[in-house]
Amino acid sequence: MHRASLPILMTATPAARALLGVNLPKVAVLAMQAILRHRRGIEVAHQQIRYGKHHFAFSSRIGREGDLILDLDVGDPALEKRLVLEAELRNAERRTAKREDERDRRPPRRW
Repeated sequence: MHRASLPILMTATPAARALLGVNLPKVAVLAMQAILRHRRGIEVAHQQIRYGKHHFAFSSRIGREGDLILDLDVGDPALEKRLVLEAELRNAERRTAKREDERDRRPPRRW
């Protein structure tokens, strides 16, 4: 079996960088493995992993050049099991916009 290097770009908040230091690339790989392990999609709006004593939240998206972009921040232990895909987030936004549009079209109530 051969290994290939994939174009993964990552950004991290200053808080995440301070906690991770030189381990930032290692956590990016762990985040990518977590995405693949779920087998639900590569564009993630919110997911968390635990590294050492800390939780880290990340999102992922596909860039214009086809690169995978990971955004990393300090996570919230209360959201440890939560996974939100970009597609789910987009669908929820569309449904909310549709409801607001329908509400705006209704005639005002008269009491």
